[in-house]
Amino acid sequence: MILKTVAEQKAINKYARQFVKSFKPFIDEQIKVKLGHQGASYQAKVLWSKRLGIWFFSRSLKKIRYWNAFGVGKPVAGSLVSITCEINFPWQAIDRKTGGAFARDYSGNVFVIHRGKIGGGKKGVGKSLFEHNYRGVWSLMEDGDSLNQVAVIGALNSSRFALQVAQFVKKIELLKSAAGYSAQTEIMFSETTFRNNLIGYLPVQEVVNLTAQCDRDLIIKSLAGLLKRWKFKVGNDGDHVLFVMDQAQNHISHFFEVVTDVREEKVLAAAARLLSQKAAVAGNPLAILVVPEDIMTRYTQMLESINIAVITFRLEGEKIIFPDLGKIKLDQNQ
Repeated sequence: MILKTVAEQKAINKYARQFVKSFKPFIDEQIKVKLGHQGASYQAKVLWSKRLGIWFFSRSLKKIRYWNAFGVGKPVAGSLVSITCEINFPWQAIDRKTGGAFARDYSGNVFVIHRGKIGGGKKGVGKSLFEHNYRGVWSLMEDGDSLNQVAVIGALNSSRFALQVAQFVKKIELLKSAAGYSAQTEIMFSETTFRNNLIGYLPVQEVVNLTAQCDRDLIIKSLAGLLKRWKFKVGNDGDHVLFVMDQAQNHISHFFEVVTDVREEKVLAAAARLLSQKAAVAGNPLAILVVPEDIMTRYTQMLESINIAVITFRLEGEKIIFPDLGKIKLDQNQ
């Protein structure tokens, strides 16, 4: 899948207004803060969303760019607030110095992408950090006269677009916080935990159905949240999408893999990864493939014959529902 940068001023203006409008249903309050950093700050009213866990500030700088700043956590009124990341769009044409852009696929679907230009005044924070460490959805994009690899933040017309953006902002916050630590510190951690910045793919991965792939991170995070609320000990790492620990035996009891691309080769590839992971650890963990509800009957019998359990998800607007997740809880209780 190759995207193409949107360059027409009229279309950029339309999509920039739609971008801002997407957050309005989530906003809880406006908070007056000083935005920026010492020596270069100004008064601003940022929009805070408890559900998204981020604040947002937008300005249209006529004939220059559409500026959108984001931060994580609720700001204190009157305080100096640092920007976690910006998703800016050029006023018109193509401007590769601007981090964000709108892009279309061959079917006319519109996506918000980021070129990886992140800052913040901290040593080690920049495009190189992003390109080597950001895990999410990646795609090639025709960017004027060049072909570049970009991160796909979300599908603009999706009812889950604001959630996709919030996920991106939180990942950037974690990337910046980790800057300066060694790769070993980033990967090796003694306490089993679930980390948002390890969801998704590094840029070497192939992505075909971008619209479905933009939901994958949200599905994994939602599944992890449900399992944690059920008092499961969940974790992930660079090789495993999601797993559950048997706390009594201190080993992995469940492996999960999530498929949003319903093509048979993708489903079978995910099943193969699960079998490989299962064979590599002791304790005979349960391998679980999470698939869209409408394809369950196509694969369940075949997968269960090779000892892979199947559970489903469905998307209802902003909600992600796992209708048969309860059977996994029973499996561990037994």
